[in-house]
This record gives sequence, structure tokens and C-alpha cells, in this order.
Amino acid sequence: MISKTFRYAFLTCTLAYLIAAVLLFIFSVGQTGWNRIDSNTVMTLTSGLTLALSEFQWWGSFYYLAILVPWIGSSLVLVILLYLVSAGFRLRRLLGGLSVFAYYLAMFLAFIIHGLTSGWGDVGYYLLWLWPVAGFGLGYLAATIAEKILKPDFRLT
Repeated sequence: MISKTFRYAFLTCTLAYLIAAVLLFIFSVGQTGWNRIDSNTVMTLTSGLTLALSEFQWWGSFYYLAILVPWIGSSLVLVILLYLVSAGFRLRRLLGGLSVFAYYLAMFLAFIIHGLTSGWGDVGYYLLWLWPVAGFGLGYLAATIAEKILKPDFRLT
């Protein structure tokens, strides 16, 4: 029972962040063109997926490890939500969306708190609310795909 829940949560969050990575890559290529794919594209992709968590200096040369934070964090949030709520298919889709939404909402609130305490800087904070909303949509889509992959009669309990 535990292993099914962990596998389901890991698959759902992996799909969500994979879809997000593909969409961000397409957006990046659309902005710069195919001839501009380089290490800067990887940094931009990492920054987009983590909502600038990878931009902190303490990551150093290992900025790409910041991707593990939302991925594993969202997986653990989904596992906790699935254990707290006896979830059917429809509710599992919502919980999948909420697990990805939770990370981006936490980062959005961190940006707002930083802006209120230290000044707003040059970041377009008025657009950051799109990340939690898009994260919910990606999590919902990924949970729907995960249910199709794991068979329609898949039960966690």
C-alpha cells in the first residue's frame, strides 16, 4: 500500500515537471531561436522550473540540483494528501494539482514577503501568481495521465 502511493505520487510529479520543462523549453526556443540553445538555456529552464530557487548563490555550480526541491517536495505533499484523504479518481486529480500548486504558492509567498521587507526590485511580481495557477493545471493534467498509465481500476487503498 505504501509503495503504490509513493509510486503514484512520484509518477504524477515527474510527469508534471516533465510537462513543465517541455513547455518552458518550447517557450525559450520560441524567444531565442534554435541557434541559441546553450548552457544558458539550461539555467533558464532550471530557474523557471524552480521559480528562481536555483538563482540563490549558495547553490554554487550545482544550481541544477534545485530542481529536486519542487519535484521531491511536491511528491511528498501528494503522498501526505493521499494518506489524509481517502481519494477516488476525481479527488486524486485535484490532489495532484494541489501538490504542485503548493510549491509554487510557497515560492510566490516568499517573493511577496521578500518584496515587502527588502524592496521589490525588478521582478514582475504581478505575474508570479500565474505560476501557482499553472502548477495546479500541470499537476491536474499529470494526475490524469498517471491514472491512465496505471490502469483505470487503479486503487491506492
